[in-house]
Amino acid sequence: MTGKDERELSRGEEIADAAVPVFLRYGLRKTSMDDLAAAAGLSRQGLYLHFRNKQQIFHAALQRVVARTQATVAQELARADRPARERLLSAFTALHGPAATATSEGLNELLTAAHTVGDSLMRDLERSVVDALAAVLHAEGAPERTGISAEDLAWQMLAIAAGVKHLTVPPEDRPRHIQVAITLVLGPPEQTPSRLDTP
Repeated sequence: MTGKDERELSRGEEIADAAVPVFLRYGLRKTSMDDLAAAAGLSRQGLYLHFRNKQQIFHAALQRVVARTQATVAQELARADRPARERLLSAFTALHGPAATATSEGLNELLTAAHTVGDSLMRDLERSVVDALAAVLHAEGAPERTGISAEDLAWQMLAIAAGVKHLTVPPEDRPRHIQVAITLVLGPPEQTPSRLDTP
């Protein structure tokens, strides 16, 4: 890859990153090339030097979000210094990512578009998240506790997390709903005995 190609790739990634909050704010349908150009600090003509159309920018933005999400989820689940419950909650918070700031209407449109425009990307993201979740759940003995395989439990937790995105609740309330799902899978957290319980 030549220096020019590397610069083009880097600028394309910058444009894709700048496009993410624009798509989240307006949705795919209402976002214009002018909106995307302004967010990237380019003229409309300058934007067309890097991308042919809005759909191409959306796909590039989706690629960036998926790659970052996969890396962050894996990083959070691998943190040996934290209890499994905290790691799972952090992973699901990372999975929501920038979508936590989107309106329900805009998010629904973007999710539909993501599964249409970037179907393979979304499948790869789901598969990688399920594999990482299943590893943690297996290590925590969740299959033995529930009689359900770690992979099936991971899929169910992912489905719950996806459903929480669609709830008409403030973003700050979403972790509480995820914590309920974690408790259903891992059981209630162990309680530290109080002084009154000590003989």
